[in-house]
Amino acid sequence: MKELSSLILVLVLCSCTNTNQLKKDINYFSEVNDYFKTLNDERKSNYLQLIALYPLKEGSNTFGKDSLNDLTLDFDLIPNYIGNFYKKGKYLEFQSTKDLQVQTIKDSIILNMPIKIDVHGNSIKLFHQNLTWKIITKSKQQYLRVWYKNNPAILDFDDFLRYPINTDFLLKAQFTKYKKEKREIVKAKIDGQRMTNFIGYVSFIFKDKGYTLEVGENGFLMLGDLTNSALTYGGGRYMYIAVPENNGNVDLDFNKLYNPPCSYSIFTTCLFPPSQNQLSFSILAGEQIIVKK
Repeated sequence: MKELSSLILVLVLCSCTNTNQLKKDINYFSEVNDYFKTLNDERKSNYLQLIALYPLKEGSNTFGKDSLNDLTLDFDLIPNYIGNFYKKGKYLEFQSTKDLQVQTIKDSIILNMPIKIDVHGNSIKLFHQNLTWKIITKSKQQYLRVWYKNNPAILDFDDFLRYPINTDFLLKAQFTKYKKEKREIVKAKIDGQRMTNFIGYVSFIFKDKGYTLEVGENGFLMLGDLTNSALTYGGGRYMYIAVPENNGNVDLDFNKLYNPPCSYSIFTTCLFPPSQNQLSFSILAGEQIIVKK
């Protein structure tokens, strides 16, 4: 009888353990799915709205639906002539067409205004109905970036296929912070190469072998692996990690690897993983390159 009681106790404890693990797995799966839902909502409200990335030239830079513009935006309900960015050296001015209501984010209506570029190379955003535009700078070249809320690409894009969630790709890692941020030139879309900062690195074990990945500002991590080009985006994938203030343990969740903006819009600018962030194994987790229909 005593042996039977012990057996029952073991079975009850195993059952509780299995139930707790099942609840933990369900919560984790739900967390990853919610993560990608939020990501896709952000894509539809940002990068999928992009319809132009135009390099500014000296002099006039007109844009609108009419083919006589320097930049033609051939979409429904876009005005024939929106305005002009006039550039002379470092001086930049925006001139709106007189019968168009162009506003700042504070709803101020403007016809002419000097355009100031901040330390990151960006201007303020300007708005007209479903259109938004601003100036960005990549490798000293200024570009006019335009968003359109009615861009057909928003409806055409569902989301990317993902690998089944696999907890084997949820790893424990050690973050080591650099005493001084490391600056390095990496490959980039549009401008070819760009300077970026790395704040430290993560070290981890996968299948009994050690690896390291360098981490950018705010925990930004870009990496490549053996699935790139064939199954996942050729330029690598991105993820973020929650870095401690100094050194310490971090979660490295490859199930949350996502495709960079360049994988779904030609009007984006992306950084590509440096050679030290190219892993020598296949990460069968996160987003694939195939769009789900």
